[in-house]
Amino acid sequence: MRRIIPILLLLIFLSPVSSTVSGEIYTWKDKNGNVIFSDTPPPPGINAEVKEFKENATERPKAKESPQRPKNEALKEKRPYRDIHVIMYMTSWCPYCAKARNYLHSLDVHLIEYNIERDKNRKEEMLSKSGGSTGVPLIDVEGTIIRGYNPDALKAAVERRRDL
Repeated sequence: MRRIIPILLLLIFLSPVSSTVSGEIYTWKDKNGNVIFSDTPPPPGINAEVKEFKENATERPKAKESPQRPKNEALKEKRPYRDIHVIMYMTSWCPYCAKARNYLHSLDVHLIEYNIERDKNRKEEMLSKSGGSTGVPLIDVEGTIIRGYNPDALKAAVERRRDL
């Protein structure tokens, strides 16, 4: 029974209280070595540790501070989309070329289109960039070659160029 009382007092002491708490809690060991918690002072002649609690006091873990960037590490500005040069090798009848054109216009990049059926020199240029592949569209985003129409690949290539 003697051990149950200190445990109950400890549970009461540590349990959340809906009302505000203020006051002092005394802790000491009795002659049998049991730890006693009480809101009243111990009997005379017993050394007790006093813990003070202030009204509405709440202990919370400290928030982690976000690391500060060094001042010399300035944020880079991204290039505007219109400054990204994109070359598209295409044909007039290719539906994927039309989709790629519309998508690149929506990104507002600087788009140059070459119709490889009308300009044989541009067809040779396309073949050298594609490794001999004749499929259209072939899109060159400042050195990044994309075969076919793939909006995710186009967006990623344009974004990489903006970061430079």
